[in-house]
Amino acid sequence: MIRRAAPMALLLAALVCCPAPASAGEPGWQVELDAPEDLRPLLEEHLDMFRYRNRDDLDDEIVERLAARAAEDARALLATAGHFSPGIRVDRHREGALTRLRITVQPGPRAAVASADVRVGGAIDQESADAGQPARLSRRWRLRPGEAFSQAAWDDAKNALLRSLQLDGYPAARITASRAEVDAEAARVDITVTVDSGPLFRYGEVHVEGLDRYPRTLVDNLRRFHAGQRYRYEDLLRYQSALQSSGFFSGASVSIDNDPAQAAAATVRVLLTEYPAMKIDLGAGVSTDNGPRGEATFTRHNTFQPGWQSTTRLRVDRKEQTLNSDLALLPEPGGWRNRFGVEASHSDIEDLAIRRFGLIAQRSWRSPERELDWSLKLQTEEQSLTAGPVDNLEALTLNYSWTLRRVDDLLRPRRGYMLNLQLGGASAALLSTRSFSRAYGRGLYILPLGRRDRLHLRGEVGAVWADERKGIPSEFLFRAGGDQSVRGYDYQSLGVRQGSSVVGGRVLGVATLEYQRDLTREWGAAVFVDAGNAADRPSELRPVHGYGFGVRWITPAGALNLDLARGRETGQLRLHFTLGVRF
Repeated sequence: MIRRAAPMALLLAALVCCPAPASAGEPGWQVELDAPEDLRPLLEEHLDMFRYRNRDDLDDEIVERLAARAAEDARALLATAGHFSPGIRVDRHREGALTRLRITVQPGPRAAVASADVRVGGAIDQESADAGQPARLSRRWRLRPGEAFSQAAWDDAKNALLRSLQLDGYPAARITASRAEVDAEAARVDITVTVDSGPLFRYGEVHVEGLDRYPRTLVDNLRRFHAGQRYRYEDLLRYQSALQSSGFFSGASVSIDNDPAQAAAATVRVLLTEYPAMKIDLGAGVSTDNGPRGEATFTRHNTFQPGWQSTTRLRVDRKEQTLNSDLALLPEPGGWRNRFGVEASHSDIEDLAIRRFGLIAQRSWRSPERELDWSLKLQTEEQSLTAGPVDNLEALTLNYSWTLRRVDDLLRPRRGYMLNLQLGGASAALLSTRSFSRAYGRGLYILPLGRRDRLHLRGEVGAVWADERKGIPSEFLFRAGGDQSVRGYDYQSLGVRQGSSVVGGRVLGVATLEYQRDLTREWGAAVFVDAGNAADRPSELRPVHGYGFGVRWITPAGALNLDLARGRETGQLRLHFTLGVRF
C-alpha cells in the first residue's frame, strides 16, 4: 500500500505545482458521476478526478492516471459510508480532442451492526459511588445492533463513550481495544470495544497564574467546588464562566492536571488575564423602541478595598436618560454578592414625564442557569402629564426576583424554557406614599418541530394590589407595546389612558405565538401573533393584537431580529429591531 501511494503523492504534488497557463482555456477532458444522490457529495468532494476537473493544463498521461486510481479511491470512500462490496466502473472515450470519463457506482448493500460487545472496566469497578455505571455506559452505546454502520458513526460512538467518563470523574479514561470486523458479503459488522476508566480524579490544590492586581480571595470565593471533591468537567466550566463574568478578568482558563499518578489530589490550574484597575467603555446603538442610544461606563476596581468594584454608567436615548453608580463588594463564598447604588433618571414616554432619584441595596447570586436577587430601594419620583397635575411620591420597596433558564444554548436556544418571577411591595407606614404589593412573571417555552422549525410560546402577567393607582411609582405599574411586548404598537403605548397620556395600570397580560424556520445556518424566518394590554382593573383589560413576519440573522452574539408588524386595532405598520431571544 505504501509503494502504491508514493507515485500518487508525486502526481498530486505535480498537479499543485504545475503552473496554469496565462490564458485559461477549456479543459480537454470531462468527468461525469452516476451514483445514488446521497453518496454524490462524498465522492465529488474527495475523488481527485473531481478536485482537478476544471484544470485545463493536464496532459493525457495525468488524466489516465487519475482515471486508473478512481475506482480504488471510490471503493475506499464508500467503505467509510458502510458500503463494503460496491460495483464501480470507469469508462473513458474520446470525442475529437475531448476525453470523456464516466464513473458508474453501484454501492451495494449498506452494512449494519450485527453485534456490539462494549466493556467498561478499570478502577471504576472499585468505586462504590459508581456501582452499576459500567453496565449503564455499555447499554448506552450509540451504535447498536441493527443500525447502519459508517466510519463517522463508529468514531462518534467511541468518542461519546469516552466523553461520558472523561467529563465525570475519569479524565484519563482511554480505549484499550476497538475492532469493527466486517463481513462484506453478508453486509454485517461485529463491534468490540474495551475501555479502561483509569483512576477516579478528585480536586487538589488550586494554582492561580496571572493574579497581580486583585486579591486571591476574589478567585477562591467564586469557586463552587473544594479539595477532595469528585472531579466533574461542568465544575470547571462554571468556575471559568464565573471568573469571566465577574468583571475583573478579560480572560480566564480553568483546567485540571490529568496525570493518573496525581488523581487523588489533582491540581486545578487557573490562568487569568486581568482588566486594568480603571477602564472606560463607550457604546452606541439604535432600537425601534427608543431610537439612537449612547452609553458610557467608567469602572474602577479595588475601590476603597481590594476586590471592591465601582461602576458609573450614563445612558441616553430619545425617550430615557439614566445616570447610575454602584459599588459591588467582594463576592462571598457560595457566589452571593452585595451592591449599593444610587440612580437618577428622566423619561418622557406617551406624554408621561417621570423624574426619579433612588438609593438601592442589593444582594444577588448568579449562575448561567439561575439568578436570585433581593433588593431594598428608597426612591422619590415626580410624575407630570402633558394635560394634568404634577405628582410627587416616595416609596421604600423590598423586592425579590428569581430567574431560571433550561435551554440547550443560551445564545441561540432551540429547545427549553426560561422563567422569571418577581415579588415586591411597600408600606405607607415605612417612608412610602401608598401601601402596595406586586407580582410579575414572564416565561418562554421553545418547542422544536423537526430539525429546522420551532414554536415560541411567550407569556407575561402582572398585578399590583392597592386601594388605587395614585401614589405608586411608575416602575411598579404596567404598560405594554414595543419590541419586547406587543409588536405593531409603539413602546409603552398600551396602558391606562389619562387625557392625552398613557400611564401604568395595575394589571398586565401579554401572550405571543411565534413560528420560526431556519433557511440556512445563518438566516431564518418567522411569523407571529402578539396579544396583550395593561389596565387598572382585570375587568378593564382588553387585549389588542399585532401580527406580522420577520427575519432572523444568527450572529456570535445571538439572533438579530427584524420584524414588520401590523397593529390590528390601529392598522399601522411598525418595524421592530431586537437582539437575542424575546424573553
